[in-house]
Amino acid sequence: MARDLALVLITLLGLLCSWTAAANPPDYASSSDLVEANGFPGVCDAPCFVAAVEVEVWLPGNPDNPLPLAGHNTYIYKVTHASGSGPFVPALTRFEIAVDTSQVAEAGHLPSTPGVAPDGVVVGASTVDWSFNSSPIASDASAKQLYIHSALMPGSVENNVASVDAQAGLAAVGSCLGPLDEPVVEQCNLVLEQQACVVQPPDVVGDACVGKVTSFSFTYTGGGCEATSHLQNPRKVSCVGGVSDSDPVDILVSGKRRKRWSWDAGWWGNLETRKVIFSSESGVNVGDEIVVEAASAGRQRIGGHTGIMIAKSDGSHELLEMDHFKTNCSQPFGPGMVFGSIQITSVTSTYGGTVDLPPEEEECVDEIDVVPAPHCLGKVKSLALRYTGGDCSQTLTTQSSNKVSCTDVAAPTSGAVRIIVADGKDEPPSSFAYVDEASVQGGEIIEADAPLCGRGSLTSVTGFWIRDAVTDELIQEGFFHTSCSQPLDLGNQIGSLQVFAIDASKGGTSALGSEVEYRYRVTNPNDETMTQVDVQDSLLGEIVSGASIDPGATETFSASALIETASTNEGTVTGQVAGLVCTPGTDSTEVRVATPPEEAKTCTRRLTSLLLQYTGPDVHDAEVELVAKSFAHDPVVYSGIDLTAGMILSLPSENGFTIDGAAHGAAKLGGWTKIRINGEEEVVRTNCSLPISVNQPARLNTPMALPSNLWWVVDFNEKQRR
Repeated sequence: MARDLALVLITLLGLLCSWTAAANPPDYASSSDLVEANGFPGVCDAPCFVAAVEVEVWLPGNPDNPLPLAGHNTYIYKVTHASGSGPFVPALTRFEIAVDTSQVAEAGHLPSTPGVAPDGVVVGASTVDWSFNSSPIASDASAKQLYIHSALMPGSVENNVASVDAQAGLAAVGSCLGPLDEPVVEQCNLVLEQQACVVQPPDVVGDACVGKVTSFSFTYTGGGCEATSHLQNPRKVSCVGGVSDSDPVDILVSGKRRKRWSWDAGWWGNLETRKVIFSSESGVNVGDEIVVEAASAGRQRIGGHTGIMIAKSDGSHELLEMDHFKTNCSQPFGPGMVFGSIQITSVTSTYGGTVDLPPEEEECVDEIDVVPAPHCLGKVKSLALRYTGGDCSQTLTTQSSNKVSCTDVAAPTSGAVRIIVADGKDEPPSSFAYVDEASVQGGEIIEADAPLCGRGSLTSVTGFWIRDAVTDELIQEGFFHTSCSQPLDLGNQIGSLQVFAIDASKGGTSALGSEVEYRYRVTNPNDETMTQVDVQDSLLGEIVSGASIDPGATETFSASALIETASTNEGTVTGQVAGLVCTPGTDSTEVRVATPPEEAKTCTRRLTSLLLQYTGPDVHDAEVELVAKSFAHDPVVYSGIDLTAGMILSLPSENGFTIDGAAHGAAKLGGWTKIRINGEEEVVRTNCSLPISVNQPARLNTPMALPSNLWWVVDFNEKQRR
């Protein structure tokens, strides 16, 4: 019976005691002895006793912490009366440890553990004390487990002073593991660098073709027919199909079929035709460059028409895209031009030499250009229209009433619509459709692009029809003028269609807004992989979610948006390292809208006076004579002056101008004015049959309209209407 009881007690002790093996051991553990050093004459010799102190430290995240407290470490002490000497062995009456008690949340003992229970615990100014006066700890006995909850981390065994008191006024002083150091707060951080760049239209270098083309080179871009951008007449160019970033591909470059005499067919010389192959390349990847040389086909020049066929490289020879364009200098041909999936990078011609595509400059423009009206100049090549979902009452235009029309056939819908834009007042098939979009939501933009449809420009009348996307019921119809003989400016609106962008042959491209590309460069400066990386933009929303970045690495994420007004975007990146939430990284970007340039003062009537600035080489002791057509008998002469670049010529007698008709009793200068420098004559145009604008070079009369290299217009006066 006694043996069984002992086994039960031993088992219970093992369950209660935290020093038994556990799935997760304590985070720190140590032991030390507090030894009585003086002895007591006639009672016991030094050491009269030894107190053994065993310490476990459990951190808050340890799942086997026997007494967890959020945000605090658990210090557990087992104090044992280890031994003594002499006829009397004093029992232990107090255990004390020195700590920063301002960092102690709780202290006490574990009642369920075996041993002697303390009378109580006192958290003093600088110590924590457990007293055992009513039940001292006798030799070979232990106290119940004592504990302290503190946010402080342990130092070493020697750092915290500990002591025990015993009967007969004896004491032992030493040290043990205890709360000591401020916790090291683990932290990680992210670095965000944000950039906003207004997307710029592709540069087209211009015509580099003079004489005959002997060779050219191009880069395969995989951009497809939509990437086409060149200066050739659209009717002379074609792109069929489109590769959509496919690679690798096979590319065949050939000349136009040409007729040749073949005596083999008979004495009369039958005509036969065949292609001239300049280049045939297999396994071409995006970015690869191909050189096309006339000499490779035994010819001296490329010829007037070049075709390029792009096919799959998988052995099927499936044709993906066909491009045709002019290469005999009858049409502009130069580096930078894009025909479907190829970009011209170099052109060599007989009289123009070799012209290469200049290297791209990585420039980030953060300002949206604003082009002042009029926006419709020349012919409209393409027109972007924004669907607003309104009715005809929203029409806003200055076109003549017989040039524009809008009819509401049914009430506007808040759902998707089908929009048809065509080249006339009659709906297709009675007209040619530039665009037929099956599902357009409010705020979306559609584009009528004439060159993409194989036409040079939009016709004089453009019609539109808006139908319900589900039922195809007609909601609204109308037409407006698109030949630029009537005003057509950005922001004009016909019914539910607002003019968003115009590409005109003489006015270039203008739009109400620009596409802006936002880039977010995220760096992980930490020593471990960062996970759950999220980038949020205050205007665009979520940019990326759940990404990972290696230690010390940088990843760049991007997004684009159509921006019409000045805006500031706040970017924030968050993430975790080893489960620890990192300090977010933030940055911001600003997109500005340029102030529209002041419209240049341009003459519209006859000139009466002119103020000129000299821009030529320096001339010492010069004589400048100006002879206006209207008063050629009375020239204006500047004698003995040193002409230097930037000098503005004016005289009080000419009312502050270089030459003024009023000072000579004339109402105008006339069609031309001769300017002689030491007898060397240049004739400039001084009527408004040619545009004359301030802050621009004067226009020559001979050769007509060319800018002068010597004179710059500073100001002028015009003849006033009566």
